Amino acid sequence: MTRIVKRESAQPDLTYLRRLTEDYKKSKEAQEQFEKRTNNIKKELSDAVVQMGTPDDKGNIWLDLGDIKLKRERRISRSLDTESAIQWAQKSGLWDEVKEIIEVLSEDKLLGLAWERKELEETIQAFYIEKETWAFKA
Repeated sequence: MTRIVKRESAQPDLTYLRRLTEDYKKSKEAQEQFEKRTNNIKKELSDAVVQMGTPDDKGNIWLDLGDIKLKRERRISRSLDTESAIQWAQKSGLWDEVKEIIEVLSEDKLLGLAWERKELEETIQAFYIEKETWAFKA
């Protein structure tokens, strides 16, 4: 990679900034290529573990390469099927025991109030917090 030396001056050196921008773009491109290659290697190794590895008692698959051991880790996540649980509770007569009522502010209703009652608009708009962020693009 080319090393770019910055000259000290009162104003930015446009030639320096152009070269720096080109170096930035090349660096990003190289990073993307390395990431793509890394992902391809990972997939190939993972496939090899599945084909040639040995499962353990937790469902993980191991491939012993001597001084290196590769592992395809089994992960389980659980989520509630809310719709089925609601139907079951309602049919079983247990709905009142398992339901919960939560009160929340409706932003749509708040804005509707500001629209209908103009004297409240300034107060309601003051509840909105602006956040400034920056993104660099080259």
